[in-house]
Amino acid sequence: MSKVALVVGAGTRGNIGYAIASKLEGKGYKVVSADLQYDHMEFTQTLVDITYKNEVRELMDIIKENDDHLDLLVNSVGVNILGPLADYSQEDFDKTIAVNLTSNFLLLQAYVNVFGEDGNDKAFIAITSDTAMIPKSSSFAYGASKAGANQFLRSTARELNKYGSDEWLITGLALGRVMTPMDTKTIKDLMHQRNITRDKAEDMLSANIPVGRGMEPSEVGDWVHFIVEKGGFASGNIIRIDAGQLQG
Repeated sequence: MSKVALVVGAGTRGNIGYAIASKLEGKGYKVVSADLQYDHMEFTQTLVDITYKNEVRELMDIIKENDDHLDLLVNSVGVNILGPLADYSQEDFDKTIAVNLTSNFLLLQAYVNVFGEDGNDKAFIAITSDTAMIPKSSSFAYGASKAGANQFLRSTARELNKYGSDEWLITGLALGRVMTPMDTKTIKDLMHQRNITRDKAEDMLSANIPVGRGMEPSEVGDWVHFIVEKGGFASGNIIRIDAGQLQG
């Protein structure tokens, strides 16, 4: 029986979710992808807005009906809307919190309610960010949402493993810079908001990374597979993977 993985945010080639889904499929997982839109025809695809509780629950029910089990759920969705505090809209703040934090609550809650106490080990991995630990100008909403996600993961890992009968691997991968379309958008935002060149924006993003580069999405896929296969004792922890960026 194949292991089943739900990867949220795998709809775009070149992004983190797509790389994770590709890695898991290559390792024999049946991959179910959830996203708002797709630019490819790979994996088992579902159109879902994971900020809506009813859509998340419907997705879990479909997986339950089709596969009966769900071994792994990876939430890789994320938005980073940069802007100064004085001009930042509540709409952008609410969207950031909904996508980066509330989605983890809705996904894990539905995972527990549909597949909990089924006698199988289960894993929930969320892609967070080292920005949760590094104060950055114009990125307060993103940082707050990721910090909240980290604490949510720590708390739920303790609750489910201490008071439930099944073993849960619940952890976050707090990434540094990753070379994705989202990173490209951040560069464009910096160029516009600070009236700087692309090279200057690139230098700003890599200045505090000791190895001098961002991660490739495929490297994130490797980390997810490693944690799932070998890292059960990492439950309740946030694993920072940023080449030492936090140290500066």
